[in-house]
Amino acid sequence: MIRVHLSLEAAPPWQQGDDGPGIHQYVVEVGTDTAALLHAAARWDLALTSFPPR
Repeated sequence: MIRVHLSLEAAPPWQQGDDGPGIHQYVVEVGTDTAALLHAAARWDLALTSFPPR
């Protein structure tokens, strides 16, 4: 399970601004298995090869 915390500009529109919630109030839980997560990480690494390290 991966937890994605939404805040600031990623918060729901009705909760943005100075009177909005705390920085980690909104969470989306994404269910996945180890194989899918490793596959996604490998694809991400492959996509990043076109951006050389600085």
